[in-house]
Amino acid sequence: MSFSFSYAAPWLVAEFETEQRMLSWSITHPGFCENKRVAWLEVRNSDLSPNIDAQEYMQSLLDKNKLRGALGLMTSRHIEHHHFAERTQGFVKAQCLITLGLSNGAHIGFPDHEKSFEKVGTINSLCAVNVPLSDGAMIEASSIATQARTAALMDYYQTHLPQEQAITGTGTDCIVIACPKEASNTMFAGLHTNVGKALGEAVYTASLEACTVWHKTKRSWNTSDKNN
Repeated sequence: MSFSFSYAAPWLVAEFETEQRMLSWSITHPGFCENKRVAWLEVRNSDLSPNIDAQEYMQSLLDKNKLRGALGLMTSRHIEHHHFAERTQGFVKAQCLITLGLSNGAHIGFPDHEKSFEKVGTINSLCAVNVPLSDGAMIEASSIATQARTAALMDYYQTHLPQEQAITGTGTDCIVIACPKEASNTMFAGLHTNVGKALGEAVYTASLEACTVWHKTKRSWNTSDKNN
C-alpha cells in the first residue's frame, strides 16, 4: 500500500489509505503497532531543554495539531529537506521517505572518536512495502533498511570525503517499517528476496540523496545554523 505525504513547517506527514502494521523505535510508538500516519516534527535545541519530557512534548503537539495517534518522529533538519525514493522488484513495491541530519553522527564501534556537537541531528526513515510481512520479516526488513542507510553514508564518504572518518549513523536515528495488515504474510525479507531488494534499493537511494544534500547545505559540526 502506497503512502502520500505533505509538509508545512514544522510538520512532514505521511499517510496511508488504511492502517498498516508498523515496527519502529519511535518516541511515541516503540515496537510493533498499527497506524496509518507518520508525522515528523521539526524542532530546535531550545524546544527540548533538560527539564522537558520529549515524549510528552511530542504527544502534546501531535494532539494540538490534529495528529492525535500518529506515530511521531522528531528532527532538527529543516522539514523541507525530505527525500523520497520508490523501487520495485517483481510484485514488491518499496518506498522510503527520509529526513537526514548528521550533526551528531558517529561511526559504530568507535565511541571515543565521536565529535563534539552543539546541535543534535538525526536520520528518520519511513520504509514501506506493499506486501504483508510476518513479525520476523519485519525485523529482518528493519535490518535491511539500516544496512542500506549505512551503506549509503559510507559510500558517500568513500567517494567524496575519503580523508574523513565515515559516519554510520547518529545517536538519535529512527527507522519505521510499514506493511499491510493482511493475514497471509511474507515470511522473510532478506537481501535475496524481492522485499529485501526493493526495500534496500529505495532506502539506499533516498539516503544517498539526503546525505549529499546535507553536506551541500551544512558541512560544519559546530555551528549555530539550523540545517542540521
